[in-house]
Amino acid sequence: MKMIHAVIRSSKVDEVARRLKSIGVSGCTVFPVRGYGDEWHLYEPLIHGGHHKLEIVVGSDQVDRVVKEVTEHAFTGLEGDGVLSVFDLGSVVEIRSKEEVTSSLPTRRFPQLVSG
Repeated sequence: MKMIHAVIRSSKVDEVARRLKSIGVSGCTVFPVRGYGDEWHLYEPLIHGGHHKLEIVVGSDQVDRVVKEVTEHAFTGLEGDGVLSVFDLGSVVEIRSKEEVTSSLPTRRFPQLVSG
């Protein structure tokens, strides 16, 4: 099991989350973050916002696909696009069932949104 942390522009969160759902990622935790990186300039505040952090737990077999989708859909080509990290997880326990997840989180199908 792997944990992917992706800090991306706030304007890209919905696009990335929709893409993750479409490839079968069963869940993602998203929250606003503040910080600084290489793009800091003298006349800007050191700590700034405008980014969100996504935490995604996936099986080892899903990592390459998730990294590809996040980097493609969060990309603008401008300074401050963000950063992505992948971590090994020792164990994952689903609280509802109290069972340890050993290989991959269940892939859930999401209903298609119907307009009108």
